Amino acid sequence: MKIIIRYLIIPMMFWGLAVPGVGAMGSRPEMMTEYTESSQGPLRFYMQKVLIRDSLEQSNVEFSYSLAMDQLQFIAQGKTYKAGYTFSIIVYDRDGQQTAGDNWERTMAIPDYQHLQRGDSILTDTLVLVLPPGQYRAKIACRDDNSDRVGLLEVLINVPRLSGSGYIGGPRFERDYNGSIIPWPSRIYGDGAGPIIFRLYPLHFGSDSLALKARLGDLRIQKTVWERTQVISGRPGHEIRMIIPVDSLSDGNYQLTLALNDQKNNLLWQSQHKVMVQNPAILTKGDFEEKIAQVEYISRRGEYDTLKRAGIEQRDSLWRVFWKSRDPTPDTEKNEYRDAYYEKIHFANNNFGSSLRPGWRTDMGRVYIKFGQPDEIEKHPFETDSQPYEVWYYYQEGLKIIFLDRHGFGDYRIVYANKEI
Repeated sequence: MKIIIRYLIIPMMFWGLAVPGVGAMGSRPEMMTEYTESSQGPLRFYMQKVLIRDSLEQSNVEFSYSLAMDQLQFIAQGKTYKAGYTFSIIVYDRDGQQTAGDNWERTMAIPDYQHLQRGDSILTDTLVLVLPPGQYRAKIACRDDNSDRVGLLEVLINVPRLSGSGYIGGPRFERDYNGSIIPWPSRIYGDGAGPIIFRLYPLHFGSDSLALKARLGDLRIQKTVWERTQVISGRPGHEIRMIIPVDSLSDGNYQLTLALNDQKNNLLWQSQHKVMVQNPAILTKGDFEEKIAQVEYISRRGEYDTLKRAGIEQRDSLWRVFWKSRDPTPDTEKNEYRDAYYEKIHFANNNFGSSLRPGWRTDMGRVYIKFGQPDEIEKHPFETDSQPYEVWYYYQEGLKIIFLDRHGFGDYRIVYANKEI
């Protein structure tokens, strides 16, 4: 069976909208793990979804996005530069019938082109659709009005029926951006993005006192680095906001685990959420060794060996020089190349990793980090005469790569490439 994907779509899952609350006595609420969702295609945006009940008890699904402004094409008009983009969301029910949808047009103007060179201009907004209880599939697209470049994302949405039991809306991840709190669906914190901020909306638990337990764990060393328990109200209209400092945390992937208990310590709800921290100034010995291994894919000849042999007193300066030489805007604090590189590592870990090794060490992860999103993917998961395999095409590079899952555990290895990679 052959499946062709023009742009790779992140595997669909139910997450972050609403989770059933109190189950039957003795039952344990399912642990849900939520990953960052980002578009595929030339225009890259991040998206998160939160279910909110309004005063009429309608289910409002809030889609919050973030989009880097420098991805848009600005056109000079008089003394200003102008750009525009359009978001469209189309929602289908389980039978494939369209049940909801809308378009949102946005325009902006900047006084000079240097405004874009700062690399830290972020566009965010929250788009709302009303959906009755049910299961849905949503197709989301963002189009640059001037260049027609498009980013695509497809997700599943579960809107539960509210029948006396509680549910959780969120979490909604946020950040402090120039003094304002904005949605932050990428969940990449530190290095200018500040602390982890999130909100939860517990509703209809019928209790004045619930205990929310939050724990942040470092996935690399399998250790809890922050935890807190907060007593909250389960009455309608109450929301929870937590802030997790990250200044002392090293670079890497972390897992935020949330659990809600009642007054008798019965577990009502739990979920896990992947977040990423970027603090390049903090380097421990283990961090440095892993970071050196991660940049082998982009290191120049001799550069990699120099970094590996560096003594403790040389590490920080060599590391800064390594990334400074790749900074497209060296006069600003933000290094767009470095940030994009670690976003690829984050994506690889979430999509290609396993219990055997992190995603950036896999063949698929290595190719994705070096070349980015394939232009086309052929998936062959159910062939009768061969093991599962995928074919990735990069048309601009003239590259074709075949990955084979020899043992059926999702460990795809390169078995063919038409040129050296």
